[in-house]
Amino acid sequence: MTDQKVAEAWDKKTASRKESRLHDRKPCCEETHFLTRKRLHEGVIRNVSKGGTYIETDDLFFAGQEVTVAGPFKDGGQEGKQKGAVVRFDGKGIGVKFTAPVR
Repeated sequence: MTDQKVAEAWDKKTASRKESRLHDRKPCCEETHFLTRKRLHEGVIRNVSKGGTYIETDDLFFAGQEVTVAGPFKDGGQEGKQKGAVVRFDGKGIGVKFTAPVR
């Protein structure tokens, strides 16, 4: 299969999928620190919603890994922390689904 046909098949597949997110994402470009298993990581938040975030990072992660992320999560974009779990790792970053705010 040629690269063109692979790209067309991918476009059709992704276009036919329903949006599974419950909350609208907002674009973002904010540096962040996040914690996994007592290890501190750095990255850039690329989008955020009430339900989760996407963080660009060079580090490796696996689905289900628990994280605590610092970012603009409070009302009005105020800095806050959220606990979550990695739901996707694509080689460029991680998708995190929030599970609870950190108090």
